[in-house]
Amino acid sequence: MASKVERIVARLQEKIADGDFYEAQQQTRVAASRYIKTQNWPAAIDILYSVAQSLLKAAQGGSGGDLCVMMVDVYKQAELKPDATSKGRLLTCLRLFDPEEPTRKKFITESMG
Repeated sequence: MASKVERIVARLQEKIADGDFYEAQQQTRVAASRYIKTQNWPAAIDILYSVAQSLLKAAQGGSGGDLCVMMVDVYKQAELKPDATSKGRLLTCLRLFDPEEPTRKKFITESMG
């Protein structure tokens, strides 16, 4: 049986597949915020990372970038030390950005801060 986080991600990815990008982004922010409030950092990060990747792959740089920046903020709030997994997630997101996407610069700046 799939975990709650996996079910949330699957539902949000369905919205992306249906072309409902804005709704997927907004629902992702809400779902991640619930986990952030309970300090369930891994769940919040997993949701943000998975959906951000899907949005970036669907050429939705603004929405995907917003979620990437939110993920960086979660790493900062959680005071997590950078490790191979977190660095890999950030690099994967960076590679998925269109070079001309305006939120890419903000993502890079936030990641370095």
